[in-house]
Amino acid sequence: MAETDQKNTTVKEIDVKGYKFNVDTDLLDDVDTLEFIERIENQGQVAAVLPLLKHIMGADQFAKLKQFFIEQDAKEHEGVEGYKPRMRMERMNDTYLAIIEKFDPKS
Repeated sequence: MAETDQKNTTVKEIDVKGYKFNVDTDLLDDVDTLEFIERIENQGQVAAVLPLLKHIMGADQFAKLKQFFIEQDAKEHEGVEGYKPRMRMERMNDTYLAIIEKFDPKS
């Protein structure tokens, strides 16, 4: 891909705490996405981040992201008896913010 094509593409590489993935930020420019963002930003419905990420990333890519953070959480709590590794909401929020940061509505 030529350098100018890379600058004009809406597919962006996102890095969240060591997990890298590509997302088409043009998917943010859609009415369904706007509804999720409005719920998150204006109504304080943080739980709407989950369906938004699945909508933007796709279920398979989200599952990979979730598994990465579960494994990372397991490493961070290794040796803690009875600890159940999980993807923490903070990582979901980090992912949301990283994607929003790459969105350029002028593209």
